[in-house]
Amino acid sequence: MKKLNILMIFLLSIIFIGRGLADDKIALTLKARGITQLKRSTEKNFKPNLKVGTSLFSKDHIKTGKNGYVVLVFLDDKSQIKVRENSEMVISGERRQNAISKTISMQFGTLKAEVSPQRKGDFIIATPTSVASVKGTVFWVIIDPIIGDIFYGVEGSIEVKNNESGATIVVGANETGTSTSKGEVNVEETEEGAAPEEEEEEETEPTNLLRFQLQNDQGDMKDVKIEYK
Repeated sequence: MKKLNILMIFLLSIIFIGRGLADDKIALTLKARGITQLKRSTEKNFKPNLKVGTSLFSKDHIKTGKNGYVVLVFLDDKSQIKVRENSEMVISGERRQNAISKTISMQFGTLKAEVSPQRKGDFIIATPTSVASVKGTVFWVIIDPIIGDIFYGVEGSIEVKNNESGATIVVGANETGTSTSKGEVNVEETEEGAAPEEEEEEETEPTNLLRFQLQNDQGDMKDVKIEYK
């Protein structure tokens, strides 16, 4: 009981110190390694070395370089986005009651989405070539702004609309969908070994570690870790 009371005090402190920032917070960084960068919507320049536990807000801009890897988790439903190296994207979110309507604007690169069940239109992957609407599914997408997009379905299905032609396809499990910059779309069975392989996950932090961030009036962030027994 004593440990629980201590944790509750710290959590309440975060709420009051945040001064309403929690209402704008949409996601959290679960993993980050290699070359990673973050630019807030209110900032002009990217800052290197995105850290685990970083709070993410709507319109935050993320880039990964060589060996870069970032895992993001959305706070409302625990949907995850795993971003591979040499990728660039902007995450956006609009709170609607107890849910967040999410949009990932991906300029280029590779990501894996593990999306919890959504209402139609509440989770969007937007690229220079396509707009993908996700209700609840697992899939990979490789984005090339010149050639187009490749979607690899793992579970569930994803609806993809080509920006040039307006043509729409539905990509299901074990299927590969293509959407090209010329407006062409296609769906076929995924060839063995064609889809990207999952990254090797590093060991997670102990469950007795409480991690959060504090922000002062100047916008500076400070990581705080509390290990309890």
